Amino acid sequence: MPFDIAGGASAPAPSPIQFVNIEITPLIGGQFSVVTLATLQDEEELEFVAQDLANAHVDSLDEALAVIRTNVAALNPPLPHAAT
Repeated sequence: MPFDIAGGASAPAPSPIQFVNIEITPLIGGQFSVVTLATLQDEEELEFVAQDLANAHVDSLDEALAVIRTNVAALNPPLPHAAT
């Protein structure tokens, strides 16, 4: 992944997260099951590790998206703002 970096600045550390798998499944009774898994790279063991981020039953797609948004946003801390 290329980065545009200002002169004298360094690139951010790479994230160990390789990808996020999200499943939304309709359930009997009108609810939805939301499962969010992250695949991380273990630098020491040189292997991929699956981590369960969320597993919830919700009443609407809006609630499902809120579960996804909350858990995916928690994966990476916000980037510091560049000095202007």
